Amino acid sequence: MATLSYPKSVRLHHRKDFDALLSKGATHYNAVFKVYWLASENCRFAVSVPKKNFKRAVKRNLLKRRIREAVRLNRSQLPEGFHADFLFFYRVPEVLDYAAIEKAVVETFGAVTAKAAESHE
Repeated sequence: MATLSYPKSVRLHHRKDFDALLSKGATHYNAVFKVYWLASENCRFAVSVPKKNFKRAVKRNLLKRRIREAVRLNRSQLPEGFHADFLFFYRVPEVLDYAAIEKAVVETFGAVTAKAAESHE
């Protein structure tokens, strides 16, 4: 059974990793996110909520907490042996509830794994 923790090892936080992800990574769009992803040796995640849409840090932090929680609870849905770095950009100009964010994260994981499997064949 996969652990449901969100330790530092699953966070993407080095500048060189972000640069590689943004320059070489593939993208996936849905109604809520623009997601950059790139195959790597571990599964790591990062979240970005634009200051342009949410001036107050309280709302940005609320959205980041909701996205990280959805990732934490649903990353076990990624196939065994699938490793990639993910960067979630929040695109919606209003604060969505947790259920909508979780649904978008699950959809993103499904679409990205399908694209990765398609590219390996």
